[in-house]
Amino acid sequence: MTVGLPDPEPAPREASYAFRYRLPEEFVKVSAPDTAEGWATAMAELMPAATNDERDQAAAEMNRCLPWLIDSGETPVDIALCTGIEEVDGAARLSLGLLIVTVRPSNHRDQLLSAEGIYRAKEKRFFAKESQIEDLDFPLGKGFQGRQDSLLAAKLPCGPGVMSVSLRSVEARIPRGAAHLPDASSTKRIPMAVLQLIIPAPNDYCVYITISTPSVYLLNSYCGRLAHIGRTFRFDRTD
Repeated sequence: MTVGLPDPEPAPREASYAFRYRLPEEFVKVSAPDTAEGWATAMAELMPAATNDERDQAAAEMNRCLPWLIDSGETPVDIALCTGIEEVDGAARLSLGLLIVTVRPSNHRDQLLSAEGIYRAKEKRFFAKESQIEDLDFPLGKGFQGRQDSLLAAKLPCGPGVMSVSLRSVEARIPRGAAHLPDASSTKRIPMAVLQLIIPAPNDYCVYITISTPSVYLLNSYCGRLAHIGRTFRFDRTD
C-alpha cells in the first residue's frame, strides 16, 4: 500500500483592496510598523515628554506584541496608536489604544449577505451560553448586549457593517522595577476592551478595523472613535 503525502496548504490569497477613511485626531499612524524607526517616530509624537530610553522601550514592546494581534489570514493595512489623558467623572485617566486595520480575502459577491453571515457567526459565539441579553436599538444599528459582549448590525454610508465590543481580562507582564511592585518581574490580570468593525467590500474581501484598549473606563470614547471611522469609510473601485 502506498501512502501519499498530504497536499500542501495553499498560500493565503491576496485581495486587491482600495478604500479610504479618516482617523480620529487622537490617533497617530505608524508609517512603517515593520521597522524600529517607524515605531520610534510614532512614539516621539505620542510621548514628547518621555526620554529616548522610555520611548525606545515602549516601541520595542509594541513591535514585539504586534504579531500576536494580527491573524495569519489577514493583511495589515494601517496601524495607529492613541495615548494621552482624558477626563472621566472629573478625574484625569490614562487613555491608551491600538488600532489595526486589516483585510481578509473572501468569495462573497453581496455585501448584505456577507454582513449577515458575519453577524450570525458572532452572535452564536457571543451569546450561545448567555441566559440574559438585552436588545440594542439605535437609528443606524440594531443588535444585542450581554454581560461582556455587544453586537450591532450597522448601517454605514459605504454599506452594511458589523460592530462588536468585548470586555475581557488578560494576563500581562509587569516590567521589573515598577514602582508599586517588588523588584522581580510579575504578572497580573488587567481588563481589556476589544472593539471591532467589520465591513464587507462590494466583493472579494472584508475590512477589519480593531481597537484594543486597557482604558475600559473610556469605552464610550473609543466606541465614538470607531463609529467615526465607520462614518468616513469609503470603498474605491479597484478595476
